[in-house]
Amino acid sequence: MPSNRTTLASIAQALEISISTVSKALSNSSEIGAATKKRVLEYAKANNYTPNSFASSFRKGTTSTIGLIIPNILNPFYAKVLVGVESYLDDNGYKLITSISNDLIEKETKNISVMSSGFVDGLILCVSKEAEQKNEYQHIKTLIDNGTPIVMFDRICDELECDKVITDDFQAAFDATEFLIQKRDCKHIVITSKTNNLHHLNLRRKGFEAAIEKHKAAVKCTVITDERSKGLKQKLKELLKKDASIDGIFGLNEKSVLHAILLTNKLQKANSNITITGFCNDMQLKYDSSLIVINQNAKEIGKESAKLLLERIKSKDKSSFKTKTIAIGL
Repeated sequence: MPSNRTTLASIAQALEISISTVSKALSNSSEIGAATKKRVLEYAKANNYTPNSFASSFRKGTTSTIGLIIPNILNPFYAKVLVGVESYLDDNGYKLITSISNDLIEKETKNISVMSSGFVDGLILCVSKEAEQKNEYQHIKTLIDNGTPIVMFDRICDELECDKVITDDFQAAFDATEFLIQKRDCKHIVITSKTNNLHHLNLRRKGFEAAIEKHKAAVKCTVITDERSKGLKQKLKELLKKDASIDGIFGLNEKSVLHAILLTNKLQKANSNITITGFCNDMQLKYDSSLIVINQNAKEIGKESAKLLLERIKSKDKSSFKTKTIAIGL
């Protein structure tokens, strides 16, 4: 079915002039006479002509569009990062294209390939879980080698030369654990996490362990790990039923925190006062009185990622890459 959309070609045909003349007239070029400009503009207005901004971007060599690839959209952390990115780009006249990797290398590679084929000026990326676990980053390295500006956030690869936005996961976990020990007088703290060997989770675990080691005379700890959420939840449930001395729980990620809250509320231990802390971005969980939230400042991470990328695009600098650390804490 033929399109009824008014284009440069249809205007040129109707007015019996070249497409180049139409384009220059619509751009108010000094090369085109006033009478021709008037004819073109009047015809374009009468026929509801809308410029093809994407085609124009290709001609100019820039799209004023940024790509964002995140592992998923259901995790509140990534949703808030997206909000921070979009807000900053909108304030600076840029559009945003977002895609989801589902934590798979194949889909991440496909998204990168599509976006880097002239659709975006640069890319913001949180590495997929599969890429990090397998240490496979060639698809990202190829993008960088081809000159596409890129900013990595949260899950990063130290070996790749690009701008990065990170948080001090070690220190945040250390401070939160000390808070449980010193401010909440916890004597038996359980740390709970899935065993997926992600770099940022390992840093959080090390921060927890460092605080426990510092205060080892005053506190004991129990570690619960499982690759499956169901298994993790079951292990924590069994431990809480068996050991009444537990008075603190540290969740290394959102699901660990959620499991801890649901289980402690469900068990309703009459003589137990358990304080839960962990990395959490779910607004509903923050209203639970037993939870001390470690705020990851996800919107700020998104904003700084977008800011770094636009600075890189405008400077056209190929070196001196920056790593921005976002402060997080209780």
